Amino acid sequence: MLDERERIAADLHDHVIQRLFAAGLSLQRTAGSLGGGEATERILATVDDLDATIRQIRTSIFQLQQLPQTRAPGLRARLLDVATDLTPVLGFEPAVRFSGVIDAVADDVGEDVLAVVRESLSNVARHAHAAAAEIDVAATADRLTVDVRDDGVGLGPTDRRSGLDNLRRRAEHRGGTCTVGPREPAGTWLSWSVPLA
Repeated sequence: MLDERERIAADLHDHVIQRLFAAGLSLQRTAGSLGGGEATERILATVDDLDATIRQIRTSIFQLQQLPQTRAPGLRARLLDVATDLTPVLGFEPAVRFSGVIDAVADDVGEDVLAVVRESLSNVARHAHAAAAEIDVAATADRLTVDVRDDGVGLGPTDRRSGLDNLRRRAEHRGGTCTVGPREPAGTWLSWSVPLA
């Protein structure tokens, strides 16, 4: 029963929410191209409705993923918590996508992943002036990769260096890599990847 609830929750998050999020972004871009007026206001009202729907679905997901009190929340749920916690300072809800069996990742690697996502989103909030960010966490049989992308102003000459150095050290400690560069057409792309035993 628990496995079925987890599958339904994952499907809701990985498919339904991401499609609603993409639709909202598309509508926002359309509204921006129209300028002011009644049509723009109606489009933006629809975007607000989509945001409210996404929040309701997320609440349902968390209810579906309620685990027995004897078990700690899995990495997937903890990453969603980080995204939710940072939503107020970002000014928007970041999109989070998962691939692979994320909750099977060892606890110590999971702690590094949480630190990577928290630091990356904090940097976006402090420096990027972004309107959107997306996080992809993928686990294969032998590697775990975290990609964080935003649509902000990009890295300045001194932005985010100490935090990024910490993330690089975490990756190198595990024999992995951490790279940061520009994202087309605008923004920053951080990719953190480590081998799994």
